Amino acid sequence: MTFIIKMNRNILSLLPLVLVMGLALASSLSCGSCSRGERQDTTAWDYKAPPAMPVNRALMGDSMGLIANAEIHRLPSYIEQRPLKEIFNDSNAVQLEAAEQNGFKPVNSLHDAYAIDRPLIRIYSCDAYMLDDLTASVPYLVPKAAQLLKEIGYAFQDSIRSRGGKDYRIKVTSVTRTDFSVSKLMRRNRAATENSCHRYGTTFDISWVKFDCLDPSMVVSLEDLKNILAEVVLDFRRQGRCYAIFERRSGCLHVTVR
Repeated sequence: MTFIIKMNRNILSLLPLVLVMGLALASSLSCGSCSRGERQDTTAWDYKAPPAMPVNRALMGDSMGLIANAEIHRLPSYIEQRPLKEIFNDSNAVQLEAAEQNGFKPVNSLHDAYAIDRPLIRIYSCDAYMLDDLTASVPYLVPKAAQLLKEIGYAFQDSIRSRGGKDYRIKVTSVTRTDFSVSKLMRRNRAATENSCHRYGTTFDISWVKFDCLDPSMVVSLEDLKNILAEVVLDFRRQGRCYAIFERRSGCLHVTVR
């Protein structure tokens, strides 16, 4: 009887240790696991900015691309002397047809991206362009559209340098959207449409109110930057490479690859 009482006391003395070990094990298992959906979000459609940018520069300028107290330089532009809205007036129906021909079938959510049956390219800020904060889209394009965007960016830089300017980058403000992100955007943006070309991976928006100044020693006027960008996009449009719409409310050129 005495032996049994001593044994029970020994067992009771071990209970706190067993409980602590059990709680620690449960905690480690819960922290190390994640749902299948969470894994998908961080592999297929992970669109966080890379840790290091490929362009060496200091952060400068405000949202309009201008440097505080800097002298503003003017550059010649040769765009037609009429409203840009009249020049870039390709209808959404025309762009939608091109998007359906060149893009993928729209997906409802990021998880559905695994069903896409054609190549996609994830784009990053680079020498040719800068990605703005993407709040309603993800930085993926079909190869044809990604190539067009890069060529527009380099052509814009070449046009500025050829007129005596220095280094600038265009800013991309929207890329590919899901049906879900389009529906959310429509609640706060009256210009958004349910039949958005952005759903096909063929379309991107280039800001005409924000540019990235890489060399503060020569700041170009916003009006000239806008007109030079318009010249470049118009040239690609005349080559049959793209369609474009001038969006005043959103402050961008809405471009769809052809």
